[in-house]
Formats: sequence, structure tokens, C-alpha cells
Amino acid sequence: MSGSSYAYASGRVSGLEESLLTERVWSQLLAAEDRDEVLRILGDSWYGTLLQAENGLDGALRNAVCRAEEELAELSNDEVFTRGILLRRDVRNARYIWKNLAAGGDGDVEVEPAGMIAVEDIKKVWSDSNIADILPVQFRDSLEEIQALHSPSAAKLDSVLDRLAAMVEADNLGKLEEPVGSLPAVKIELRNFLTAARSRGEELTPAAVEEIMLDGGYHTPSDIAEAARVNRLAALLGEIAGFEEAAAALDQGLESGSFLAFQRESDRMTMDILERASGKMFSPGPLAAYVLRRELEASHLKIIAAGKAAGIGSRRISARVPRG
Repeated sequence: MSGSSYAYASGRVSGLEESLLTERVWSQLLAAEDRDEVLRILGDSWYGTLLQAENGLDGALRNAVCRAEEELAELSNDEVFTRGILLRRDVRNARYIWKNLAAGGDGDVEVEPAGMIAVEDIKKVWSDSNIADILPVQFRDSLEEIQALHSPSAAKLDSVLDRLAAMVEADNLGKLEEPVGSLPAVKIELRNFLTAARSRGEELTPAAVEEIMLDGGYHTPSDIAEAARVNRLAALLGEIAGFEEAAAALDQGLESGSFLAFQRESDRMTMDILERASGKMFSPGPLAAYVLRRELEASHLKIIAAGKAAGIGSRRISARVPRG
């Protein structure tokens, strides 16, 4: 896709970005008394139409992300780039379906529209290994790993599927120019350090900690597991330029036992990368950034709505969500 074509697409994306929630709306959401008030506030925003059309907030947020992906597919003439974005939707569908099947269900669950893989194919391969070749190799390997597990827990299934999601994202977004190209490695790095930090209270061996981490960050899982063993996690993370604030938040979490501030800083780092990417007019950056910003917006809205439903105060939710 040429620079001039990207400039046209970026101009279109600039208009779409106006539907993202403003800081004023985020402040209102965080200050809301309860979940019903959150829904009322969203009802007056771009999400209002989706809330009316869907059965609940989750459906509206899922539809919002799907719309963003479809808008990207319409604007992009780069088949490789489009495929990479849509494969991420297939990962989500595989998660919905395979977790249900692993739990003894029939795979008949609510899913998103197919990306690059037909939803029926994701279902069929579960019981027919002879047709597994219809899946991309990363999906096929993940399916084999899941089916080799004996009575897997939800956490173990999520670990396998998280690895699939990270691989698909790294193989596609990771090939784009900066700053979007750095995002998969940044996310993996932050996830691995959070995993290692949380494992300290679970008395896991370094080998067990290493096994549940992902490849593709700035440090190897073995280096992070060793740092956890000798209580040097925050120091190791702080060695990377740009991760100093995340390291400070991690150190705070290791002291207090709560990693809300670290998760908040992790999301803030992602938002900063996407903000910079949205300004690179002659590249796929603005297109990728728009989709990823919508995804992150949906994730934060779920956290706020769930927090309000549980009666969690605004201050605690704000400690996790970098908005408003």
C-alpha cells in the first residue's frame, strides 16, 4: 500500500477516532455511582446505538471492536496487514469455542464474525484431527497442546491461548514500522514481569514460572524467573529505557501485594505508543492504532462497569484505569 494511499486512509481514520470517548466522558464514567449510571453515560455517547441494538454491554463492546476491524479491512489495501488484524479476531473465537469444548460443552457459544478462519472450521477441528491442516500452523499447534492436557484448568487453557494471541500479534503487528512494531514486545515484557511478580506468593519454582511466560519480550523468561528468585524483578525491568515508571510501579506492587498501579502503567505505555502511531500519516500506524485503541477502550469500559457493579469505589478503579 503506497504512502499516498495510507495518507487517504489515515484521513478517514481521523474521522473515526472522533467516536472514541473523550477525557470528560471518562471522568464521568469513573465518578458514576453505579453500573446503571455507567450505562446511562454511554447511552449518550457513540456507544448508545450499539447498546440499543445489543443485549447488554458485553455485546455492544464486542460489536464496537468488530466494527473497528471491519473499517480497517475496508480502508487497507495491504492484504498482509489486514490478515494480521483479522487473525486476532480468530484467536478470540478460538478462545470462546475451545474453552467451552474443553469444559465438555458443544462449542455453541456466542462468537464474533469470522476473521480469516471460518467459525465452523474452528469448531470442526476439535473432533477431527484429519482436517487440522485448514488452520494456520500456530492455531493447529495450540489446539494440539490443549487437547494433550489432562482435565485442564481455565487458567491453563488461558495460558495456551494467551501464547497463541501473543504469537499472532508479534508475527503481524511486530513487522510494522515503529512505534506500532514495538507494541507486541512491550506487551509481552510487561505481562511476563506481572506473571513473575504474582507467582512470588504461589511458591512456584523458577522452572514453573518460566513455563507460564511468553517468548518475545526484551528479557528471556529464564532471566525474569531468575530475577524473581533473587528479588530483582523491578531492578531488571528498570534497566530498559522507557520502562522506568513501570519498574517503580512494579516495585510498589511487590511491596504492597497489589499490582493495580503496574497494570495501569502498562496500559498507559500502550496508550502512549498508540498515540504516537496515530500521527504517522504515511504508514499503517493510524489504522492499527485506531483498532487497538478501540480494543483498549472496550477493555477499560468492562473494568469500570464490573467495578461499579461490585461496589468498588472510584479511587480504586482509577488506580487501575489510566483514564479521566
